Amino acid sequence: MTVRKIALAAMLAAVLASQAGLAGAEPPQQGDMVKFVPSAEDRPAPDIPFISAAGQPIKLDSYRGKTVLVNFWATWCPPCVKELPSLERLNAEIGGPDFEVVLISIDRGGARIYEPFLEKLGIVNLRSAADSKADLLRAFKAPGLPTTYLIGPDGSIRGRLVGDAEWDSAAAKDLIKYYASSS
Repeated sequence: MTVRKIALAAMLAAVLASQAGLAGAEPPQQGDMVKFVPSAEDRPAPDIPFISAAGQPIKLDSYRGKTVLVNFWATWCPPCVKELPSLERLNAEIGGPDFEVVLISIDRGGARIYEPFLEKLGIVNLRSAADSKADLLRAFKAPGLPTTYLIGPDGSIRGRLVGDAEWDSAAAKDLIKYYASSS
């Protein structure tokens, strides 16, 4: 074998090894995203209805085809309130036909409680839905508030983050892009 053929074979082996390494790469978890716990298995998002921002019953399967960041929150939850502006900025920056932030309030008073609250906070471009009886929250088995789930375009749960986070950070966007591209 010539030196040239050996070099070519070594280069091809290196390219294949790097591609194999990328395929099995771990999700990027830096900053607040170290709290993100990837799902151990493909588990579909619960099929429990909640009330959309327009006041209609809706299920998460209506978001099939896009990556969705589902954030459970309440007006009385200080960490929830802290992260709301970053969720709005995230949705403004990368929201569209392939990605959406879905806020779901568990306030018992529903929209009459959370809508004026969001407006007072200056959250005007991101609307919330309601899960007043926390049925969907319980179906997700969320341990507390805030809890945010990343749902893939196929409707399966990719992972969750318990507690507040800076969702418009580069680390959060990298994590979302990783899961959106691996679907």
